[in-house]
Amino acid sequence: MKVAWSEALSTGNRAIDNQHKYLIDIINDVADLVENNGTPAQLKKILNLLQYYTEWHFCNEEECMHRLKCPTAEKNKDAHAQFIDTFLAYRAEIDANESTALDVASRMYKTLTSWLVQHIQGIDTELGPVSAEENAR
Repeated sequence: MKVAWSEALSTGNRAIDNQHKYLIDIINDVADLVENNGTPAQLKKILNLLQYYTEWHFCNEEECMHRLKCPTAEKNKDAHAQFIDTFLAYRAEIDANESTALDVASRMYKTLTSWLVQHIQGIDTELGPVSAEENAR
């Protein structure tokens, strides 16, 4: 059920790749909690971290893409907004009914991991060529 980091997810930008690895770890913590029948309080703690770290990472990545003039910078920013909207909708559903929190968290995990893998491979990998150009200077 969990996502594992692989070179297929590498963007070619070490800082962004390290942030993605940690983001995957946090999302995998959601899966661990679901598998171990954690409490709503434990879930909310992980979701707080996930929200904070995701917003911080997205800001970082968007600034990096803008600075490097990455051709997918605007598409990336729009995709990040979609991710946040999706996350917040799941979070609201969890907050509204703690009795179904783990079921919702399971659905959220599947949606977010699928999105993240597709996003990294489809958009973030465009950082590789522009990062290489910067590193060559």
